[in-house]
Amino acid sequence: MSDTCAKCGADLPEEKTCESIFGELMALEFTDPGYGKVHFLTVACYMVQHEGYSDEMYVWMQSALRNYLEEGYTTEMIRQDASQGPGSSKGIRRQADAPPLPKVDWTMTIVDVAEQMHDAESYCRLIEQWGRTTLKEMGPLLLKSW
Repeated sequence: MSDTCAKCGADLPEEKTCESIFGELMALEFTDPGYGKVHFLTVACYMVQHEGYSDEMYVWMQSALRNYLEEGYTTEMIRQDASQGPGSSKGIRRQADAPPLPKVDWTMTIVDVAEQMHDAESYCRLIEQWGRTTLKEMGPLLLKSW
């Protein structure tokens, strides 16, 4: 019987966590450029689904994901935007005492990517699909209280 991730709700493979899977994917991305070309999406999706961003960063990240996936922004363009975004003047990470975020019933998680990938091409296709799914489903995380 598998465990469930408390943050994203994924059914975890035996003896794995989303964090350990993320570490494995980062190792692939940093050692093989074929995997690394989707690094922005991998980190963004993982952080969005695991309550890693401040409220301001969720708003910025929604825009960044849309720009990347729908408008064709390059990673360099996203970096330039980030230098002017909320992370330039405030922390990007969610504070431990921040109000809890609503739970989202994610239809695709990092576990899906890890279980379905076979090579760099399938990995990149899955990460892009994960990015599109995350963008589509992240609306409840965009708190307007700040």
